[in-house]
Amino acid sequence: MSFSIDVKNEVSRLDFGTDEEIISELGGMFRVNGTILTNSGNIKLRFTSETNSIARRIFAELKKLYNYDSIIEISKNNQLRKKNLYRINIEGETANLFLKDIGLSNDPFSFLYLDIPKFLIDNSKKKRAFIRGSFLGAGSISNPERSYHLEIVTGKLDYSKYFVDLLKEYNIVAGIIDRKDNYIIYIKDSEMISDFLSLIGAFQNLFKFEDIRVIKDIKNNVNRVMNCESANMDKTIEASLKQIDDIELIDKCIGLENIQDNLREVAVIRLENPEYSLKQIGEKLNPPVGKSGINHRFKKIRSIADNLR
Repeated sequence: MSFSIDVKNEVSRLDFGTDEEIISELGGMFRVNGTILTNSGNIKLRFTSETNSIARRIFAELKKLYNYDSIIEISKNNQLRKKNLYRINIEGETANLFLKDIGLSNDPFSFLYLDIPKFLIDNSKKKRAFIRGSFLGAGSISNPERSYHLEIVTGKLDYSKYFVDLLKEYNIVAGIIDRKDNYIIYIKDSEMISDFLSLIGAFQNLFKFEDIRVIKDIKNNVNRVMNCESANMDKTIEASLKQIDDIELIDKCIGLENIQDNLREVAVIRLENPEYSLKQIGEKLNPPVGKSGINHRFKKIRSIADNLR
């Protein structure tokens, strides 16, 4: 089972809250997931989901609000790898009442109303419910072991902007991209995704997400340290080879015994220990000399070698 399904299953098991919170949740869900169907003046509303737990939650919430037994149709969807596709239908007067409750009309074009009605998000609990419903209706989150990516699919750019502004109230910064006639609200920052999971009440999967994130951060830090150490080792070896080349040239041309004692000391240590860093060479001297002092001596050796060249 995917991480995204795990999150939705967990959220689907949360308490419904008050009737107002249920309306906010279903209002957020219907705006990204719902369909208004009309036929000869009759109206039918439809939620669609491939997740059984979400379908059951919608059914139970509608039952609690309106004492209405919605109709659930189940079919196979080849695009979803033959998974079940659940359609939750609302008909009759309940459909009209529901639309009124969530701030839409029975006009199929009422989806063009781009803003989020204030009464659906006029307190923190209703805002959280609205965001939670939007994620259940058209959201997904990738497996954090592979990448950090959370998204919600919407149909209108202006609506997406309203939703992004709503997330900003919780210090969650999201972007918007255009994909195949839809607009995608997305979050890629791992800390922001953690905050989003907390916001919608997915605490068990938040802990899993954080565990994975911590392990990945540790691995990344270890890799950075190893890469840094490897790069430093490469630099040390490269510098050592150049120093040995200078020393051997001096020894061949004039003899190491004919240069200053302090230069001869480091030259001999370098020849005997080509893998040593400047710090290690300095520690071999008596008294020890710091890294900058050893570097200064090798510059003098380089100067002598350059003159001989």
